[in-house]
Amino acid sequence: MAFKITLKQPFSFPKQMNAIKEAHYNLGIAYLEAEQYSRAVPEFEAAIKLDANFIGAHCALCRAYLEQDELEKASTAVTAALKLDATHQPAMLLCDTITQAYYHSGRQHLDAGRYAEAVPTFQKALTLDADLKHSSHVSDTENKHIHAHLGAAYIGLKAYQEAIDALQNAIALDADLVDAHYNLGYAHVEQGSYDKAIPHLERAIIIAPNLKRAHYNLARAHRESGNLEAATNAVIETLKLDANYQPARELANSIKQEHYNRGVTDLNNECYSEAVTAFQNAITLDPDFTTAHYNLGLTYLKMETYPRAEDSLQKAIVLDATYKAAHHALALAYLGQQELGKARERAREALKLDENYQPARSLLQAIDPSFIPPETQATMPSEPEQSVDPQPAAKSKQETHYELGTAYRNAKMLTEAIAEFQKAIDLDPDFVAAHISLGEVYLEMEQLDDAEDAANAALRIDADSQPVRQLLDNIKQARPTPRQPAPTKSVSTALVNVSDVTQDLERGQVFLNNKQYNQAATAFKKVIKADPSLVEAHYGLAQAYLEIGAFDDAKAATDEALRRNPNHRQAREFLQIIKFDRNLERNKKIWKKIRVYAVISGIIAVGIFVMFKFGILPWPLLASSDPDISIAVSLEEPSGNGFLDAGETGRVRLIITNKSSTARNIEIRFAPPSIAGVRFKKPGVLSKLSKNGEETIGISITADKNVKGRNQKLQIQLFGKSGWFGKKQQLAINNFSFKIIPALQKPALRRGN
Repeated sequence: MAFKITLKQPFSFPKQMNAIKEAHYNLGIAYLEAEQYSRAVPEFEAAIKLDANFIGAHCALCRAYLEQDELEKASTAVTAALKLDATHQPAMLLCDTITQAYYHSGRQHLDAGRYAEAVPTFQKALTLDADLKHSSHVSDTENKHIHAHLGAAYIGLKAYQEAIDALQNAIALDADLVDAHYNLGYAHVEQGSYDKAIPHLERAIIIAPNLKRAHYNLARAHRESGNLEAATNAVIETLKLDANYQPARELANSIKQEHYNRGVTDLNNECYSEAVTAFQNAITLDPDFTTAHYNLGLTYLKMETYPRAEDSLQKAIVLDATYKAAHHALALAYLGQQELGKARERAREALKLDENYQPARSLLQAIDPSFIPPETQATMPSEPEQSVDPQPAAKSKQETHYELGTAYRNAKMLTEAIAEFQKAIDLDPDFVAAHISLGEVYLEMEQLDDAEDAANAALRIDADSQPVRQLLDNIKQARPTPRQPAPTKSVSTALVNVSDVTQDLERGQVFLNNKQYNQAATAFKKVIKADPSLVEAHYGLAQAYLEIGAFDDAKAATDEALRRNPNHRQAREFLQIIKFDRNLERNKKIWKKIRVYAVISGIIAVGIFVMFKFGILPWPLLASSDPDISIAVSLEEPSGNGFLDAGETGRVRLIITNKSSTARNIEIRFAPPSIAGVRFKKPGVLSKLSKNGEETIGISITADKNVKGRNQKLQIQLFGKSGWFGKKQQLAINNFSFKIIPALQKPALRRGN
């Protein structure tokens, strides 16, 4: 017998599978609630295996992995959920949570110096953050810190190009991110791109002026790019912030030595203005740099700027009293100022340190007729025997002038040397050695005609003198081309008496050396009228004009000397001296006026006060200009994620800056005045903010536990008065936004159909 089976309902396989799927999911949720995460995982995986599009199971699986700190598996699960529905709110919140977890994990690796672990962790955070942004309207500025810390991790690995790429991404999101600017500048320095490093380091310093590492690396960048002056300023700022910062101290010593070496080179090349700058920079970095003070004094000595030479050399001697060369150079500085007593005293100090120090002995022999060399003193008997031919007690005047001229010449004080040799010749016209030395000095100054005249004068006295013939040969070799005969002048042309011109030129130099500046100017003008081509006459006239304070005339005469001889080194340097003295005189006049104005202002102030007191002048007339107020706003919160989480209390930090006149009774207002789900404490009134003043105010802000997530805009407004009597007005405004993160909602238990 056959049996016939009749089913009341057809068998439904999909419904049975759906029930099994729901059973696995609900069991997983139960395990999740019971914090049995390892048992929840296989249940959610079984549900997903039955239905790959089960987005709730993907999210729940992500939560289970997240609770076990298995970020990699959690990120895989949430990525699968977002592929199914890019707007699914629980998946978006989970993705954001995992991103922050990766970020904090990366920070821990970075702080511990585990750069190899930090880099991939930050990269995973960025990958998830990118997925989250593609699926929502989250602000682009939220991952700036991830980029910045990724760049720092790359720097730890010395992967500077990768660091630069990451840090540029951070700055693109926030142009005022100080750590990103600093690290980007540092990476460029380490990579050798110094010009690219400088603007980022300067920006970091503007944002954070006390960031000593930024000043230090800016000094490195400037130094390597060849700007020693800027490097000097930067390293000085570093040491102001931390005088014991060893890398900066070492860099300062290195830069100091470079300045010093450059100064020595410039001094040897007779580039005196450049040498002064270099030595001054070295001294700025090390005020106790003895040899720099000495060489600065020596440079001023070469420039014939004797008072400044005196100051520098005295500092060198204070630092090292046994510095015999400094004593001798100081003696020459006194000599240049016609202070023979002080010059003798300094030269003797040098000989006390070293009795065989020849420069000081030669100088004393030249300027002190009573000086007897030490070895002579030692050999002299205590009671001299009667001599048939007693020696004179002192040298002749012409010999004294000659030896003084030799001392000046050795010190490269050539103008003074010429004057002394000429005095010796005036006293003894047959003094052959004085004529020869005069010619040699003129040759050294490239005044070849004057040198030849002096040599010919010596030759007329002693036709067989070999030194004279050698001097004439040297003059001949120094001439670029053979001398051409002077063109024949017409009878009507006035003849110039060469000997008179030479005599007037020498007379001008003598007047100049004796500080008879008006007479010197007259003599030089006479020379120029007779022969306008004489460069030394124009230069001497410029010196005379400067001494009497005629700055414009001094510059015009110097310019004329340079027009006729562009290679005249002393004239080029004299332009700088004119400029300095002009500024000095101008400053004196300004201060004199300031003192007068101060007295007048004081009288006016007293008058105004009296008028105020008796009601003659109303107060409003004295109202000052309006304040210039700016506000910088930031959110500070305890979790460190940059957002205000549900149930969290943070602080809105205001930095209020005033660049102009004083503001008073400053009131802080919010717009809107209240925010749903958020409570903040109304700030008090700021009684006063002075010019160039700054105030930091923290305003407590709390998000309710059930607050809704959103981007919240908040406008901060400042109202106050200008001074005591101004009207209340709006002083500043700042539009600020921050993100509110709601509490993570646990998925509800789903029932079967």
